[in-house]
Amino acid sequence: MAMTLFKKLIRSRVLWINVAIMFAATFILFWIGFKFLDVYTRHGSSYVVPDFSGMVPEDIFNNDDFNIFRIEVFDSIYDNSRPGGIVVDQDPPAGTEVKRKRTVHLTVVSKMQEMVSLPDLGNTARSARSQLEAYGLQLGKIIEVPGEYLGLLMGAYYMGKSVDEGDKIPKGSKVDIEVSVGRMSLDSTGDDDDYSDRIENYF
Repeated sequence: MAMTLFKKLIRSRVLWINVAIMFAATFILFWIGFKFLDVYTRHGSSYVVPDFSGMVPEDIFNNDDFNIFRIEVFDSIYDNSRPGGIVVDQDPPAGTEVKRKRTVHLTVVSKMQEMVSLPDLGNTARSARSQLEAYGLQLGKIIEVPGEYLGLLMGAYYMGKSVDEGDKIPKGSKVDIEVSVGRMSLDSTGDDDDYSDRIENYF
């Protein structure tokens, strides 16, 4: 009895139509799913990163051709030999193939010079030079003044004005220091060789 019903079911045209519809529906669902995934991920497509050097971020942000990337200003540097605000570096570099909406980090020239705080220069000319260099500053002139000890730091000056620890100074600037000459007389000889010899003793 059961076998007879099974044979009739197998030979039923309605059954095979339903099976065909089920397979067709399954195929269509898989096809739609893969298409959606391909569109969502842009599978297999890539875009070449343009060269943004020399451009300003505002122009990049407002250009619809660059909307396929995420553009971020990541860092800035001060360079008085270049116009402020322009792009000088990027990551990934120009010519790199990337996926859609890849983030491109830009480095631009700062419009304002970076400022640093004058560090504690210590008590000697040697420590002053070491600290200045560590904070991106330069040792300028050494101004000799009378004092009991040779090479003792007496003061610091930027553009002729006295500066103290914590004062803001443009990075890369020269800072003059005032040091004592000990028991040597300032006007003992006055020649350049004598001055150079004394400077070497400070360090």
